[in-house]
Amino acid sequence: MKKNIFGILLLTLGAVLLLPSCGEDRSGEYYEKTQENQWIYTTMQEHYLWGDSLPSLERNQYFSTTSKFFSSLLHKRDKVSFFNDTISAGSYGLTFALMRDPLGVRPGKVYAMVLNAHVGSPAYNAGIRRGTWITSLDGKALSTSSNAMLTSGDAVEVVTEYIDYDDETGEYFWANGDTLSMPASYDYPVNSVAHYSTINVRDRKVGYLVLDNMTGDGFIDNTQDILLGFAGADVTDVALDLRYCNGGTLPNATSLASSFVPSTAFGTPFCSLVGKGEAVDTVYNYSAQVANLSDKNLYVILGSRTHGVAELLASSLKSTLGTSGVITLGARTDGGGMMTVAIQAPYGFTINPVVSIMLDVAGKEIPSSGVKADCAMDELANPFKVHPLGSEQEHILYNIMYLIVNGMLPE
Repeated sequence: MKKNIFGILLLTLGAVLLLPSCGEDRSGEYYEKTQENQWIYTTMQEHYLWGDSLPSLERNQYFSTTSKFFSSLLHKRDKVSFFNDTISAGSYGLTFALMRDPLGVRPGKVYAMVLNAHVGSPAYNAGIRRGTWITSLDGKALSTSSNAMLTSGDAVEVVTEYIDYDDETGEYFWANGDTLSMPASYDYPVNSVAHYSTINVRDRKVGYLVLDNMTGDGFIDNTQDILLGFAGADVTDVALDLRYCNGGTLPNATSLASSFVPSTAFGTPFCSLVGKGEAVDTVYNYSAQVANLSDKNLYVILGSRTHGVAELLASSLKSTLGTSGVITLGARTDGGGMMTVAIQAPYGFTINPVVSIMLDVAGKEIPSSGVKADCAMDELANPFKVHPLGSEQEHILYNIMYLIVNGMLPE
């Protein structure tokens, strides 16, 4: 019996001694399967605003998909950073609002009211303009979840309708519009300046400028030329329309804002950044520009699509000029006071982490709820009559002109 026990002990010990020699170093395999997520983690540590406080992860967590892994690293305050694993398919160039039949004739039917069509975009080239009502694409009726199919895709047939008015019955009704051929989505150059004009309002003259963004090397020269034209035309008031302005660069925004402040503000902060790397303690000051319209009454139009530096400009000008120096009208803005940077991975995807937070002239962050307009108004208050931007009948511009002439808004 003792002999058998001794034999079992020897066998067990031999098995234990042999285990290490049978083991396999699989660290290379682990790295190969997790290298994309390891790249994400180290890159986020270096560039992400909250990179110093990334969560500690277990080894098995690196096996999740890249997009899910990226999202797992985001700070609770971060609603801006995003992951992109696709090659850009471009865009149709539409800004739109999905809504059910405003006439109530067909309550279940969904329409896309076009608010803007960028010049040079597939939508614009197809003849689609602000105020167009889209009812279907390639025979497919729209739904409240049709955002993606209206944003990008293949060439499509676009069926439109329009709202007409019957003088005899005093009622609005739907009328057949056009069937338009919209080319496939593509990347097109977006002009920062969507529209500008000078409008006479009794004994006043209004310079009206619409911006879709504040990007591009030519932005400063272009906007300064327009503002010089306003000054040369002796405008008394300026309406700066940022309702669809989705961001831009801080140098461009600083230049534009500087054209509306007095010389006493030059050299003082327009905004600052709190962040990592180049963004640490970066301050942008107001400075002298070619055009200065600080002696004009300024009205800034905001909307739910106003984003980033456009929100910052409105907030900083309000702090610098005060309530009497600038009046904001429209809707609460998007609340995008954080700046991201696109970092291309060697694996075919791009991460866009927050690298800094923008602070206005008062050192305040743009609220996540957005910048509230002084005078709240909905450009779709009457969806039956959505006029082109720059038209004196366009809802918000009409209210501005009424305010200029009467000193108050219409009841």
